[in-house]
Amino acid sequence: MAYTVEQKIKGRIYLYKVESYWDKAKKQSRQRRTYIGPKRNVNKDKTKQIRSSLVSKGQGNVFLLRFLSDKLGLTEILKSLFPDNYQEILALAFYEIIEASALYLFPYWLDEHNLPRVKKMYSPDISKLCDILGRSQSQRVEFVQKWIEHLKPINGIFYDITSISSYSTNVDFIEWGYNRDKENLPQLNMGVTFCHNHSLPIYYNLYPGSIVDVTTLKNCVEYLKVFKLKDILFVLDRGFFSKANVLEMNNSKSKVSFVQPLPFSLKKVKTLIKKNKRLLSDLSSAFKFNEEILHYQQRPFEFDGNEFDAHIFFNEKSEVEQKHNFFSVLFEYEEKFKDKSFKVLKEYLKYRKLNIPEQYRDYFKWNKTTLRIEKNAKKIKSFIYKMGSFVLITNKQQMDKAEVLNLYRQKDQVEKMFDIYKNEMNGDRLRAHSQYNVDGRLFIKFVALIIYAEASRVMKEKKLFNKYTVKELFAELKKLKITHIEKNDPILSELSKRQKIIFDAFGIQEDTLHSY
Repeated sequence: MAYTVEQKIKGRIYLYKVESYWDKAKKQSRQRRTYIGPKRNVNKDKTKQIRSSLVSKGQGNVFLLRFLSDKLGLTEILKSLFPDNYQEILALAFYEIIEASALYLFPYWLDEHNLPRVKKMYSPDISKLCDILGRSQSQRVEFVQKWIEHLKPINGIFYDITSISSYSTNVDFIEWGYNRDKENLPQLNMGVTFCHNHSLPIYYNLYPGSIVDVTTLKNCVEYLKVFKLKDILFVLDRGFFSKANVLEMNNSKSKVSFVQPLPFSLKKVKTLIKKNKRLLSDLSSAFKFNEEILHYQQRPFEFDGNEFDAHIFFNEKSEVEQKHNFFSVLFEYEEKFKDKSFKVLKEYLKYRKLNIPEQYRDYFKWNKTTLRIEKNAKKIKSFIYKMGSFVLITNKQQMDKAEVLNLYRQKDQVEKMFDIYKNEMNGDRLRAHSQYNVDGRLFIKFVALIIYAEASRVMKEKKLFNKYTVKELFAELKKLKITHIEKNDPILSELSKRQKIIFDAFGIQEDTLHSY
């Protein structure tokens, strides 16, 4: 027979199992005791149970991203095209923005954030989702179409291209080519189109790594026409210039309006600057643009019988700063080799290759009489002559100086987004080993880029960048927690003064926080 007894030792109660048995040797009944453990306190058990059902998660940062996604119309578009996966697509995009870490860490991040409708996905699940998205080409194209229809971009289009390096050998577009990050790796090229009036990316496309910038533009134009974008104005950078490109955009069949900066390597551009140098320094040509004082002239410019408007700008302050920086570097290198001499040209060339950066080599030369290195006055004069100046050509008629300059200055938002994509969103490397997986991952990153761009736009407009970077802003909002206790309504922690200021800037009231 067995039963349980309690024994009190130093104020605590312990339980023992007692079994009775017959001792044949002593011919009597005896007991065997086995230790079970301390007696549990019923009240403590209940407290422990309550604590185990209490879960607190980050709410403020993911709430803002959900709010922006809904406001932009992204949620509805994704839901219509990917009804089974749109929550997970958005969650992965949020993770790219907030955390920017390897995707295998996503489930651990999800545990800490309040996204209750998102399925928990581990690395194999994420790869499977990316493969599904990669194979869903028609849905991805339809996404771009619906996104463009929703935004209705009506004027300026900014276009640029970047390289994304990879170690993979199984992806079709991964090829050797001009790597913009100066990495000794194969790559693919990603072209992104932004619309001027919304400051948001509207379209992206992938190209083989060996394709140069100028050859991607023609296809980009054709794709945008498929998406029913007409009468748009392309604003490009110098990397897209070629005479053939300009003539192709201007021909009567394609006829794309554009603003294109011209490189100073063109003899025609040097001549244009030289002819207008005096007028560009005259008081009559000066005007104020925002906080800058610039000089301006407009002149006709011709390529093979095609005439364009050339807008010539000159900034005296920029010229002085550029000269100062340029000569500071030259004098620094000159100081290093002032006591060196070289008996033959070959010795000098070897030294130059090892000790002078490529961009400064042409501004020095070897004097075979003194056997020393000296500044190349002719090259330097030719280089500094263009400082502070830039020339933009356009085939769009009647554009005034403020309009064309404003469009050109805003073009750098594409370059900033590429910088964000690579450095803030961990997009400098492709960590995928199939074409479908690459397509799926880049689609998620494009969705993330749209939301990030909108957050940046509001922060710039409301001057939040004076206090926070984007990462710091989301870190501040992460402190806002939501607590779930069993089946009761969730409890939102108190808003701090900083969090209220941030939410006010985005047009979010406290009631809206609770409604989510």
